[in-house]
Amino acid sequence: MAYKNILVGIDGSKRAERAFETAVDLAKVFSAKLYLVWVVNRDRGMDSSFGVNEDFYQDFAKRTKKQLQIYLKKAQDKGADASATVIIGSIKTVLAYDFPDQHDIDLIVLGSTGINAVEKMLQGSHTDYVVRHAKADVLVVK
Repeated sequence: MAYKNILVGIDGSKRAERAFETAVDLAKVFSAKLYLVWVVNRDRGMDSSFGVNEDFYQDFAKRTKKQLQIYLKKAQDKGADASATVIIGSIKTVLAYDFPDQHDIDLIVLGSTGINAVEKMLQGSHTDYVVRHAKADVLVVK
């Protein structure tokens, strides 16, 4: 099977870095479009409990975008046809449904665990959720 549109989830963790490297290699092998996606997790409970407002998320997204540009440059320097997007929303929903549906994603590449261990304990693994719910193939990189 040849993949045409590959999504890689980025969050700054070491495992996401390995997933990124794998996704770049696959994008080159398949001559696929590579989408680098960093989701700023919007937690409605945190919004109301701690008074977090839209400005907080926008500021965080702006800082995250600068980090994501580094990944984009690396991918492009290696010859991948890549683009980068920061999205504010639910990590699980964005990676399993929203972004893949909007961009005809046929492969999702994720690190086995992300940067937020506390959130994993409370809500479960984002990667596990995407593996179970995404329509596209999912490659989990350790």
